[in-house]
Amino acid sequence: MSKRGRYDLDSIPQDPPYLQPGALVEIQPPEFGYESPWHTATIVQRATPISSNRFVVRFTHLFQDQKTGNRPLRMISLGDIRPHPPPQRPRKFENGDHADAYHNNSWWDGEIVQELMNGNYLFRFTSDYQWPKYVEFEVNQLRLHRTWFHGHWIPPLEASEIAVDEVQREEEPTKKTVEMEEYNERALVEVANDEDGPNRAWYAAIIVTPVGNKRYLIQYTTMRTDDNSGFFGKVMDTLHIRPRPPDIEVPDQFVMLDQVDAFYKGGWWKGVIIKVLSDDSKYHVYLATHEEMEFKHSELRLHQDWIDGKWTKPSPGLHL
Repeated sequence: MSKRGRYDLDSIPQDPPYLQPGALVEIQPPEFGYESPWHTATIVQRATPISSNRFVVRFTHLFQDQKTGNRPLRMISLGDIRPHPPPQRPRKFENGDHADAYHNNSWWDGEIVQELMNGNYLFRFTSDYQWPKYVEFEVNQLRLHRTWFHGHWIPPLEASEIAVDEVQREEEPTKKTVEMEEYNERALVEVANDEDGPNRAWYAAIIVTPVGNKRYLIQYTTMRTDDNSGFFGKVMDTLHIRPRPPDIEVPDQFVMLDQVDAFYKGGWWKGVIIKVLSDDSKYHVYLATHEEMEFKHSELRLHQDWIDGKWTKPSPGLHL
């Protein structure tokens, strides 16, 4: 037996697709009680002994170390695991509909109380552990409640629910409709973290799979786990995802006030060239974080902006 012991067992062929390694699932941790929400996780592998019907999983948010970002492996019984429901487009809800609300990175059981004048919905949580009891949600934060029973969703997901053309509302004249980018599995993208603030960096990543409500499970390609066993994964919404910038010719030498991205700590940070050093291969860059740092020519690229679904080059000058 290897050092990892029981975690080294190969996946069992007879397991359904949603229990195969890498599959996205939802889990209701038993230690939180029957009223706890459903949390997103990925299957790592079946645990041993096989007869225990337990699986090794890694949650996308739950139990994450806020300082290191590490997400430990957990052992979960089959009865507490279900597939991640198929993506559903926003729908028209009625008062009293049994629904789930996406709140604090998990799906909570509850009821639609009423539709509000702004198109949002007032939602009442079933759980006594959630306070406040009544919260307003946008339609894309809600889904019809379903139960996973003997390999089927109840109520079943109908094809018409995926289209949901009839619930598209007319936009107010003063509102601009923003089309969110949609990404295919394995698409090369860049993602930004809220914790980096308004002057955040963009990190190279790959789309693993859509998880619904304009969110995707991504895997970083430049940020590895502390034990160097793989790359970090995370669920992110489309506001924090953009396509990889197109390759454009990098000049043999940058000049003063060129707007660039500097590669630092695994991400690309916006900056401006403020000094060309004597050997012409190193530069002082003033970053959008209001820091001045030295970078090699190979650590820089020309800055491009992703605006209204198109890549554009910024106008010359200092724009931080």
